Formats: sequence, structure tokens, C-alpha cells
Amino acid sequence: MSLSFVDFIGILGTFSFAMSGAFAAMEKRLDLFAVLILAFITAIGGGTIRDLLIRNTPVAWLQYP
Repeated sequence: MSLSFVDFIGILGTFSFAMSGAFAAMEKRLDLFAVLILAFITAIGGGTIRDLLIRNTPVAWLQYP
């Protein structure tokens, strides 16, 4: 499986969205489950907004389940 530069940047962006959600949850002193859920929701939401802004529809998580 070859990973193009654009795919790598997309994965890196999704990772950064997840990390920002996790850090926000840790700042509020939530438990591990809440941190994971908030990181997941932030990553999916950030990727969805990214795809909608660049008009890449259907969004990636619906296109490649």
C-alpha cells in the first residue's frame, strides 16, 4: 500500500483534530472514556468540516467505511 503525500497530510490532520479534542477533555479533568470519546468526535467532525470546505463529497468516513 503506497501512501501519497495528500493522504499523509489528511491522516496527520485527523490526528491533530483528535489530539486537540483529547487535550480539551484532559483540561476539563474528564476520565479516560470521555477523553477517548471526545477525541473521536473531534477527529470525525474536523475531517468532515475539512472535506466539506474543500468540496470533497461524500466525506471520507462515508466514502471509505
